[in-house]
Amino acid sequence: MESRIALIDPRRSHRMPLPLIALVLSTASTLGAAPAPELTVHYEQPGSPRAEQAMKLLKESRALKTGIRLPAPIEVTARDCDAAEATWDQDERRITICYQLVDRARRTMSGVSETEEADTRAWSGRMDAALSVLFHHQLGHALSTLNGLPDSDEQADRFAALTLTSDAPGRVVGAAEARHLLADQSGLDALSGPEESDTFSCLLYGSDPGKYRRIAQGGWVPPERAPSCAAEYDGVKSALGALAVKAPA
Repeated sequence: MESRIALIDPRRSHRMPLPLIALVLSTASTLGAAPAPELTVHYEQPGSPRAEQAMKLLKESRALKTGIRLPAPIEVTARDCDAAEATWDQDERRITICYQLVDRARRTMSGVSETEEADTRAWSGRMDAALSVLFHHQLGHALSTLNGLPDSDEQADRFAALTLTSDAPGRVVGAAEARHLLADQSGLDALSGPEESDTFSCLLYGSDPGKYRRIAQGGWVPPERAPSCAAEYDGVKSALGALAVKAPA
């Protein structure tokens, strides 16, 4: 599309009303420039020591961020809640991560790590990855509804696998491990559920079986399913990949 300014005869430009000149200049200067929706993060004041610790974990993990191109602005709010949950509100375009869910995940992961006699560094990496899974799962709900697609936990997990591998490849292996360790625990939102964990790990592994071979080696995806994971990932990427790409730097 050509700029309208190129069609203006300079010999007659003085006849053009000033408001119209301003409109043409504005149109020309923004031609081809699309809005750049952003993700904003707010931390509400915690109301207890546990909530304060949860807020600190979220901040230090840097899990609540994304470079994925968003169809509309999204707000992420970390706050105290009546329940241990994470939610997506389509009307408000808001992801809410409750301090109570983060605290429950922290205490559960601590118990698992103590049983395995894992060191502090291992626990910290697992927690960062677990929080990333929680966020990307809710981001998956957001991408589903904002793109006019049917929304479900399964769909959110598909998007989460795509966005996590694109956004935070360094946390992919940890995400599969963390979800596997917590899969049998109830009340942990997207971190609960053995079958869901197997499918999520399969998609992560299938995105690059060579790079993420530790997922298969760790047994976090069923051995009999591992050979088909690349095809499963390719199917998801073919269906949803265009809606889960990183924004230009």
